[in-house]
Amino acid sequence: MRFIFCFVIIYHNIGGDGLKFLVITDLHYSDKPLGGNGRYHEMSLPKLREALEKYSDGCEFAVCLGDIADAADGYKPQAQGLKELGEVWRSFDIPFYALIGNHDTAMRKPEFCRLTGMPHRYYSIETHDYLCLMLDTNMNSPDEPYPKQEIKWAYCYIDREQLDWAKEKISGSDKPVIIFTHALLDFDVDEGERNDHVLVNADEVKQALLSSGKVEAVFSGHYHDGLNMKLGNVPYVVFTSMCNEPTNNFAVVEVENCRVNIKGYGTQNDITI
Repeated sequence: MRFIFCFVIIYHNIGGDGLKFLVITDLHYSDKPLGGNGRYHEMSLPKLREALEKYSDGCEFAVCLGDIADAADGYKPQAQGLKELGEVWRSFDIPFYALIGNHDTAMRKPEFCRLTGMPHRYYSIETHDYLCLMLDTNMNSPDEPYPKQEIKWAYCYIDREQLDWAKEKISGSDKPVIIFTHALLDFDVDEGERNDHVLVNADEVKQALLSSGKVEAVFSGHYHDGLNMKLGNVPYVVFTSMCNEPTNNFAVVEVENCRVNIKGYGTQNDITI
């Protein structure tokens, strides 16, 4: 596996039409036993190995949408969990990209990026047909992108510096754009209500990202039950958590011409938008 970095841009050019990739989210890996929240923490490592081994064929890359390893007093250190998972994904000949999740902020973001191979807390990758923006939704204030402790998950923001960067990347792209986040940009609820999984400044973020007309799809994690809807005319999918239930929950995604086809495994549904 080889990455070519240029500040916060990764170029991974492969011929072909559309884009096919493997997506997982919310592993919450730890050696904690099964708790009342229904999370099978320890099983996420063998689940990750199985997903990559059996279902990554033909994919341009694999991506994890955050909450990769948990920190908990009395259990395996978070850094150790990340190292163990990293040994798994680096053993496969496919680029693996990570996003920061709210639980991942128990560790300082620069250290998390180092352990996961991220070039920055937010970055872009470019395939033959798409520009993909990997965003950082994990701060409790838009003015403090580097929290000093694990953030409160129900009050997530994207900072203004990152939004300016994203708008510039989208404006300068001659390819359609796919957005990846951890926290949600929207939820299918009555107007005026905000679900706790949705960004506090979601309206500002949606305006900044979607007003160009170049965004072809948005993908998120964080809400473990998953959902699918549209942001205006843009397909929007939130994927189910890998760690919930003993089943292995992930998806293979194909995007082409504003059409999203998802083959789901475990509790992840098949979806076509």
